[in-house]
Amino acid sequence: MSQLLTGRVDKVIQIVAVSPVSWEAAAQNAVTVAAKSIRDLTSASVVEQDLSLANGAPLYRIKLQVAFQVDRTRTDAAGVAVQVRRFLIVANQTLANAELSQFVSSKLADRRAEFHVIVPQRVPSVLHADPATGLIGPSAHSMVTESRQAAREEGELRLASFRGALGDMGHAVTGEVMFGDPATAVRSVLSRSSFDEIIVSTLPVGVSRWLKLDLPSRLERACNLPVTTVVQDEPS
Repeated sequence: MSQLLTGRVDKVIQIVAVSPVSWEAAAQNAVTVAAKSIRDLTSASVVEQDLSLANGAPLYRIKLQVAFQVDRTRTDAAGVAVQVRRFLIVANQTLANAELSQFVSSKLADRRAEFHVIVPQRVPSVLHADPATGLIGPSAHSMVTESRQAAREEGELRLASFRGALGDMGHAVTGEVMFGDPATAVRSVLSRSSFDEIIVSTLPVGVSRWLKLDLPSRLERACNLPVTTVVQDEPS
């Protein structure tokens, strides 16, 4: 839902977080993670908290209601209210290319644009049973966990490098690594924020899996937003 706060429009959503330490730590974790992908958080309030046991150890769970600004009004350095355009970038391997940084920099030049980058990561998620016993051993679970962690770290490095390439304009660029297919990732982000345009940065035809799946057209139909495709060479 949306509500009017101090003359502007804020959107309110609920998020859930857990911590083995305390409810306060769970709440801090929730706000910290939310701030990575949601610009202009304005408030957070506790809706519900409970405690469960995991292998005998306490697990603190908290549900928060957070509000964030969804309109396009911002205040510039001179204190003047300006309207900004918000862009959602979908990119992975091509984040390392200078062309995308230049594309974003050109739109950030007048400080009236904001970007959120999602880095979809595909990782093995199927646990194969032992053919002799039909059971899934702990080593298989460990392999999936390690693979997911490695994929997240790789995505985070690409994202940090991309923001670093933008220099002092990086403050207008948020981002997050998301597991799963890019279309699902985009829908997830759109459920908690709003944008004016989607930018798909991908590899060339013949190499790009996203182009083979016709991702730009699928996003345009599903999200009812203009989609710009930036095709780049493979990083050297």
